[in-house]
Amino acid sequence: MGVTAHWIKPDSTERESVVLACRHFPSPHNYNRIAEILEKIHSEFGLSNENIIATVTDNGSNFVKTFKEFNISVVADEDENDDTEEDGLSFETINASEEEVSEGAIILPPHVSCATHTLSLVCTTDAKQAMKDSPTLSCLNHTAIGKCSALWNASKRPKTAELLSEVTKEQLKTPCPTRWNSMYDSLNQLATLRDKLPEMMQKLQLPPFKEVELDYLAEYWKILRPIAVAIDRLQGQISCCYGELIPPLFAVLHDLQASNLRHTSPLLQAILVGFEKRFSSYLELKTDVNEAILATVTHPFFKMRWLPPRLSGERRRIHLLMLHSAEDLGLVAESEMASSNLQDDEEDDFFVFSAEETQVQESQEITSHSKAELETLRFLEDTRKDLLSLQQRRLTPEIFEMLVLKGN
Repeated sequence: MGVTAHWIKPDSTERESVVLACRHFPSPHNYNRIAEILEKIHSEFGLSNENIIATVTDNGSNFVKTFKEFNISVVADEDENDDTEEDGLSFETINASEEEVSEGAIILPPHVSCATHTLSLVCTTDAKQAMKDSPTLSCLNHTAIGKCSALWNASKRPKTAELLSEVTKEQLKTPCPTRWNSMYDSLNQLATLRDKLPEMMQKLQLPPFKEVELDYLAEYWKILRPIAVAIDRLQGQISCCYGELIPPLFAVLHDLQASNLRHTSPLLQAILVGFEKRFSSYLELKTDVNEAILATVTHPFFKMRWLPPRLSGERRRIHLLMLHSAEDLGLVAESEMASSNLQDDEEDDFFVFSAEETQVQESQEITSHSKAELETLRFLEDTRKDLLSLQQRRLTPEIFEMLVLKGN
């Protein structure tokens, strides 16, 4: 089992990472043994639930069950399989707010399912369901992907790989189950080589692609593209933080809903339904993802710009959520806005942002002027989008921790 830790350094606002453990974990990999080894690793490094904001794992039922046994709120895949009966360590359902906890009890921090793994399930599990429900789509997928597989297999053999390189002048990328974007990357490469595909198939003495198959592959690639872009962003080792989760999800939803396809409509609908189901809490901004909402609105790049028009009614609630979090910290000092008004040189066209004039709409409705309220309003109205600019505003350490470090 591998365990890593990630945090943002207050002085540089850079994301830091460290490997805590990489240990042999013999079977059975049941929930009670996972809890034991996690608790042991936490203890070895002096970590407690007070300084662990959350633990992120994949959507495996054993991981999800580990955290569910302790009455910890879990945001997870709707299709999780939890039908395995396991014996061993006895767990008690513990309310995290209780002041008294029995000595020796294992209490794990809040749990969040890995969003990139969930996105990969949309492209695999949900896509397979579409094939089962549509014989026509299944047949077209079988022939088109089958010919792609013949090319990919040929690229792995020295003799045929040499024949292909004579035409492509590059090595073919091939799908890999453990690399979540590999299918998209492989199809993307074939799309750029579309004019050379007839010659490639001829050299290998393989049946040529039909136009309908090439059109299908182009549409399949188009469906996968927004999800692949989101996965790449969320897998970033340096810049990725919790506040960067919700905006890409809304961007994926927007792109999928805007797609107009001819050959892959059933596939698009299945992926769209699966995506909306798996990420319903985030897409509907339910209260169980308030931490993610707070992390997003306190991210200097996003603030309130990511909120789509259909959820404009949530704007006031989100502002109050941010305000209450600031007030809970106390000791919020007054600070003045810096004169600098820096803008990014280039807007990221992957995201769908709301109109600028709606972002601080609530500020006109404010009647009270608490220090926490003034500070949060000034933060939302500040057009700068980098973390260091917040430090230039002479924010107190407490409010800076709330606005940036704790949530992200």
